[in-house]
Amino acid sequence: MNFGMFTDFHVRGGSTQAEAFDESFGQVIEAENLGFDTVWLAEHHFSPERAVLASPMIVASAICARTERIRIGLAVQVLPLTNPLRVAEEAATVDHISKGRFEFGIGRSGLTRYYQGYNVLYEESRPRFLEALAIITKAWEQDQFSYAGQFHSYENVTVVPKPFQKPHPPITVAVAGEETFPLIGSMGHSIFVSMNTPKEQLTERLTSYKQSRKESGIREPGGISIRVPVYVAETTDKAHSEPEESARHALSYAAQELSQTAASVEAAARMHTMANTPYSEILANRVLFGTPDEIVDRLNGLQEEFGITGLVMECNYGGRIPYERVINSLRLLSEKVMPNFK
Repeated sequence: MNFGMFTDFHVRGGSTQAEAFDESFGQVIEAENLGFDTVWLAEHHFSPERAVLASPMIVASAICARTERIRIGLAVQVLPLTNPLRVAEEAATVDHISKGRFEFGIGRSGLTRYYQGYNVLYEESRPRFLEALAIITKAWEQDQFSYAGQFHSYENVTVVPKPFQKPHPPITVAVAGEETFPLIGSMGHSIFVSMNTPKEQLTERLTSYKQSRKESGIREPGGISIRVPVYVAETTDKAHSEPEESARHALSYAAQELSQTAASVEAAARMHTMANTPYSEILANRVLFGTPDEIVDRLNGLQEEFGITGLVMECNYGGRIPYERVINSLRLLSEKVMPNFK
């Protein structure tokens, strides 16, 4: 099991943007010291009330310089908003700076606000994503190449540097739609999935992902990382009550703000439904909040049910949990949960 800490460099009410950077870098250093496997970086645009992490590749480079062991991943780089050659160069550069500790997590995002801001049609996000991924992998694997696509065309270009890891950093794709699971499975990439997906639906889609890999002649099972809010405390009461305000803020923010720019009516409706879901149900199905023993039991269940190989843990879900409590939760994860899965 890969234990990864997810961060979006959240902005606390009343804090400055400089303080947001300082706090999140401090949390990353704690994760390194506590033995976490990976730190995963979000990508947010035009959301000053939410996060300052607009340039995850730059932040990844800064983390490389501050750490020695922990892997640094993107969760995720929004590929349709970028020039793929530029991404190929920057990702390979970070891979070298980190001496092969870089994880290339990619996706399309479900928020149209990002696309509107960058003057990119969301309706083009799927073909843009697939084209960008094809270009990036060619740039990494071939000394020189040409490409003629719908959105990008290049003639006899050579990307430097090539990645430190061969043939390239591990690629993990965020998947949500029914058709995306088998598509990414056939390409051989690992996937990110969300804990918000209903269990029956997630089971069916993971089955299609695994079957697609098999039909494509890919023998390896593929990595399945689940993104989920996690909070650990010494007692069940503390584990449930201490992050409650922050969790409710996250759900309310999703319903009031994010739903307005959700890519589909289904996604917006899901956000509104969750915001009105009783906290007891959120605790049972949407988050991993509990004592170390309770978290171990829940993780064993997720492994058995879905075959997950990694966790992308939102350790400050909603961004309002006091810093000291976040660090205590990380410590309990490190000392009392993670050793059960090594």
